[in-house]
Amino acid sequence: MAETGLVHIMAAHSPFRRFSREEAGFDGLWASGFELSAPYGLQDTSLISMTQHLDMLRAIAGHTRLPIVADIDAGYGNAISAIHTITEYERAGANAVVIGEAAITARSDGDFLVIARTEALIASLGEAEALRRAREEAGADMILIHSKRTNPSEIESFSRAWMEAVPLVIVPNALTSSPSGSKRWAMSA
Repeated sequence: MAETGLVHIMAAHSPFRRFSREEAGFDGLWASGFELSAPYGLQDTSLISMTQHLDMLRAIAGHTRLPIVADIDAGYGNAISAIHTITEYERAGANAVVIGEAAITARSDGDFLVIARTEALIASLGEAEALRRAREEAGADMILIHSKRTNPSEIESFSRAWMEAVPLVIVPNALTSSPSGSKRWAMSA
């Protein structure tokens, strides 16, 4: 990202799916509850355990050279659990985690990224609240923002208003993703 300013990360459901991602030239893989719940036939409502998520992440990491971003929601519990979770995901082969709270102190590798998420736009709380919440995530390496709108206007407005040095991670709405239903994430420095 420091060299190009923008990287494209593609969702991976399993080790098998990562082959098409590498062949397509993506810069990394995204392993979230949504993608990793799908092989179990479950909705993205935190039904899979940390162990199930980690097992699939390890399988993917064992078959790719691409960096992996693991979206771990709130870190599987309270602040103590989040510290344990960061350590486990770092060991499992993730290069970054997206978490609802910044957990900088738990990582041991300075290159391991902590991406803090704000759900303010998803919760229809508005841009001002999203900006306030994003600014509160002091210490996070990046801020993840997403919207449930079917057009990019809300994300574009937030991006223009974001004047902080912390890079943004932008997740498109499922309704605005590619025709095949696959999601594509962009990270911008």
